[in-house]
Amino acid sequence: MRSILLLLLFIPFACFAQTDLPVSIDRYMDAQVRIKQFSGTVLVANEKEIIYKKGFGEADREWGNLNTPETKFRIGSNTKQFTAAAILKLAEEGKLSLDDKLSKYIPDYPKGDTVTVHMLLSHTSGITNYTNLDEFWDGPAFIRLETDSLISLFKHRPFDFEPGAKCSYSNSGYILLGLIIEKASGQSYSSYLAQNIITPAGLQNTALDKIDSVLTFRARGYYRRKDVFRNAGYISMEGSWSAGALYSTVDDLYEWTKSLHHNEIVSLASLKKMTTPYGSDGKDPFGYGLIIDSLENHLRVWHDGSIPGFSSYVAYYPTDGMYIIALSNNSSNTPTIGVGLGHLIFGLPIELPYVHKEVTLSEEQLEVFLGKFEGSVPFEITKKEGKLFRIVADGYEIELKAESPQKLFFDDDSDRQLEFQFDGSGAVASVFLISSGVRTEIEKIE
Repeated sequence: MRSILLLLLFIPFACFAQTDLPVSIDRYMDAQVRIKQFSGTVLVANEKEIIYKKGFGEADREWGNLNTPETKFRIGSNTKQFTAAAILKLAEEGKLSLDDKLSKYIPDYPKGDTVTVHMLLSHTSGITNYTNLDEFWDGPAFIRLETDSLISLFKHRPFDFEPGAKCSYSNSGYILLGLIIEKASGQSYSSYLAQNIITPAGLQNTALDKIDSVLTFRARGYYRRKDVFRNAGYISMEGSWSAGALYSTVDDLYEWTKSLHHNEIVSLASLKKMTTPYGSDGKDPFGYGLIIDSLENHLRVWHDGSIPGFSSYVAYYPTDGMYIIALSNNSSNTPTIGVGLGHLIFGLPIELPYVHKEVTLSEEQLEVFLGKFEGSVPFEITKKEGKLFRIVADGYEIELKAESPQKLFFDDDSDRQLEFQFDGSGAVASVFLISSGVRTEIEKIE
């Protein structure tokens, strides 16, 4: 480690000792604020105590109100773990079974007799994701929809695959689970959640958000482009509902995660079901409202959430007894910041954000970057009119700019870079994606 640290003194790369973790976290987060203008709150804790808790930026940029640990943020898809826990609680009460067919609750749902509650929970139902539909964003996303009207948006759409055959993330499944909670419990979704999930966990600042709710310490959502802030676009909370409409605070999410994983909300048997990955090919680590994978060799149970203007990340490392929670109200990339904080906790290398400056390379120098690459998302680097672009499968492209003959940065303000290492013949030997300071090796396949 000593030799590595000496080497890294010469490049913008830093390793932090765990002996002074709060100082290390503060240094990392200060750089996120100064360079990337992070706005939100962060909490890092172990089983016994909170190690670090701090707010950054403004909760309301028009009034100049600052984010604090008490600030309430929309948490998007982190709502799903609450919904999943509610389903498991109802199963424990004998009010439903995970093997129940969807047709039991919606008799006329297409293929409803082949879709189970388990499939909805584990994203294996094949029901298309309504938030991927242009029709949703053409109007329904912005109006107050009844649940039946929301379901009608995707109810008669073709399935993406046969139920149970594959795994594909679907908000639609969690909307259907919200309806199942109501029918099985005889209560509204928000009422059942409050009485059986939120209150038993001791949460004081977590609930289903509504646009007409008056909330103390509510954060307003923003987005940022090239250091210019704009108000995030409006979205109806009814359009997110049981898939993504909760708000919360870092303290509540810490208490929630502890309560959930220490069997204070559901039984040990139910928690095991919740934290078992069900993807068929090993690449889809979805449990019930949670994702199960590892950071290096550290088992991680986590989820993230994104809703216009907000981003959230909630992670628990059960073997290490560590918790990381990051909430943002300017769409900062909380999952990558959360991974960066994980690197700090476990003494892994982490690169501080810095200002990227473009340099001019020759056409010949640009050519060496071209090719197809395999990472978490396959992509291709192409060149058009002397400029480099990263293109993914759906055709979405982002311009890449050179900051050295070995390194490119994404020109979308996302704090991502691609670093290339070459062999003696000038061929690409290895490629690293750097995202919010975390280096991950990817493969060049063509």
